[in-house]
Parts: sequence; structure tokens; C-alpha cells
Amino acid sequence: MTGRNSNGAGCVKQLPSGSYRWQITLGFDERGKQLLKSGTEKTRQLAERARVQALADHQRGLLPVPSQIRVSDWMEKWLALKKPSLAAKTYANYEYVLRKHLLPLLGSRKVQELKPSDVRSAYVQLADRGFSKSLLHQVRVILRQGLQEAMVDEIVGRNVAEVARLPGFRKGRPARALTTDETTTFLKAAYGTRLGVLFEFMVSTGLRRGEGCALRWEHLDLQSGMLFVRDNVTVVNGKATLGTPKTESAVRDLHLPPETVVLLREHRAAQLLERAGAEVWEETGHVFTNARGQRLYPDSLTKLARNLATGAGLGHVRFHDLRHTYASLMLARGVPMEVVSEKLGHSRTSTTADIYRHVYVEEHQQHTLSLSELLAPRPLKLRSATMAVPQDGQDHRVA
Repeated sequence: MTGRNSNGAGCVKQLPSGSYRWQITLGFDERGKQLLKSGTEKTRQLAERARVQALADHQRGLLPVPSQIRVSDWMEKWLALKKPSLAAKTYANYEYVLRKHLLPLLGSRKVQELKPSDVRSAYVQLADRGFSKSLLHQVRVILRQGLQEAMVDEIVGRNVAEVARLPGFRKGRPARALTTDETTTFLKAAYGTRLGVLFEFMVSTGLRRGEGCALRWEHLDLQSGMLFVRDNVTVVNGKATLGTPKTESAVRDLHLPPETVVLLREHRAAQLLERAGAEVWEETGHVFTNARGQRLYPDSLTKLARNLATGAGLGHVRFHDLRHTYASLMLARGVPMEVVSEKLGHSRTSTTADIYRHVYVEEHQQHTLSLSELLAPRPLKLRSATMAVPQDGQDHRVA
């Protein structure tokens, strides 16, 4: 049985499953085809209520005609709704990628008519213009999230960004972990500058660049040898902003080795002397500062690390590579992956293993086994006394 209403007001129809489907007409496309909005409810009463609500929303302009929604309009609306849940730097990055890269290529398209081939064509155009795989990955993540929300709102039936693949790329310059000799060479060069202690501290703790810049003396308990990561500095549109760490797992308490505690005590004494002798000093409470006591600007550290490495004959080294170095040296020493992951503030050990684990040549050499070693009988396996009883049903444990 169908409950019909006046033209455009829609109807309610019972389905074979026993539920009720409501439907209204939103208008017509350029080919004269009806544009419909529909939904399903358990009872006729609920379906009728949903139909009336949808019709009222449409008449008030709150239910746009799907074929008339362009990618630009939808993505801008989606980002505005997403903003409260995003960190300032992430929001600024999303907004920039949308405005600069995604919308100029796909913004004029209608959301419902978007095809995987359209999305892939946009990716190829960006790649042909020389943009990195990282940039294209950001474009894909943003578009995929926006279209997923369009699916939830029943504006599209599928998320075409889920199936559109990125084009192939040649491998770019990979992240790098310095060897022990390279690390020593780098730190020797760093100690020729005012911020030598900072670089040793970063290699010793594996902190992110922004976490090191944000670190205050109040975040350190040198008596117990503890460091409390509570703040982070991010750079948004060239402006450094103090905020919370990158993720929940990035808020962490770290045990410091005695050597690092001594380093920090000596640095504190030197900082007090520098402050006493400075003509201008702004007391900010930060552990590492410029010559005026102000918080360090993260991008300046990146530039300094690159110059130090080049001058020391180490080639290209990013500041973030010091974090990779810390992780790889720890893992090469046999520190459990889970421990290193928590020290780095990663939410998943897979991030540590897949991105930060670099295997050194010495490890390959150490674990190069001959065929006779591989074929040698394995050592006796030790079993727990609490192991399950064998299949013969007898308990063979010694009394």
C-alpha cells in the first residue's frame, strides 16, 4: 500500500521486508530527470514523519539538490564542520591543500557525478606538475574524508576517492638514521655552535623538533631524572604556535639516563651565566632558547641541522633524522619495539617499525649465518610447567 501526496510532496511505501520507505522530489536535473530524496523507517508513522521533515527542510533550503552540490561547496562545508576537531596546524594545512591543489582541479565538478577517473586524472595532473607523493597523499586523505561524509549524508552512493589510486612515483629521498660514527661527527660539529647541547639532548631522547622547542624547566625533574612531554610548538603559515603535543600518546613521561641529567644540569648553569651577562634577556622558562632567552623557532633548527651536516661532510641530514637515529640506535641495541614506540610517543608500534626502524650494515654483518649454522640442530626448547596436557591425556610433568 502506498500513501501518495500532492506533486513533489512524495510518498510512503511499504517494502516486502515490512519496513516503510519514504520519498520526496527535490526537483529535476538538466535532462529532465527527477531528483529524489528517500529513506527507510521501521513503521509507517516514522516514515511519514521523516518525509514531512525532509520536505520542510527542502522548502527551507536546508536540503540542497544533490546534483547541484559542487565539490567546492561540499568540501568547504565539510572542512568548516571538521575544524573543531583539528589541531591548528592540521586545519591550516587542510585549508591550504583544498584551496591551492584540490579545488582548482575538481571544485567545479558536481559531487554526485564525480568518477574515480576524474579523481585519478587530478592526481596525475599534480604529479605532472612536480608535486611530491606526500602532497598527493594529503590531497587523497582530505578528499576521501570529505566524500565519506557525503556518503553518510546520502548525497553520494559511494566514495570514489576510496578506489582512485595514486600514480606511481620514483622513490624520493628517504628518511635517514645516522650511524654511531656519523652521529659522533655531527655532534662534534654541533658543539661548535651555541646550540650544541640541544642537538645532543635531541639525539639522547628522540623528542620531536617542536617538543624540544617547547620544553620548559618546569617539565623536568632532574632529581628523579624525569622528563614530562606536555607542550609542542608547531609552525602554521610561518608563525610558531605553542600548543599541545601531536597526539594523546605524545603526552608522555620519559626516564632520562644519568648522563643526560648531568648534561641538563650543566646546561642550566651555563644558561644562568648567559642570562646574567646578557644585555637583553626575556625569561621564558624554556630549556633551549636564543641569545635573548626567547623560545627557539623550529624551522631555524632544521636549517642549522642541514648546514652542520653539510659542513661535516655528512651530506643531507634533516633535523627529524635525529629522531630516526635515536629510534634505530635503540632498536639496534635490543631495546624492545614497544618501549621505543612509547618513548617516541607513537600510538602504534607499526609506525615505529615501518618508518623509524633503519637496519644498520653492522646488523646485517652480525646476523650473516652460514648454511652449516642454519642447518645445525636447534638448542633445547624449555617448556613451562603450566603447559597444556599432551593429546594422550597423560600429565607428564614431574611431581
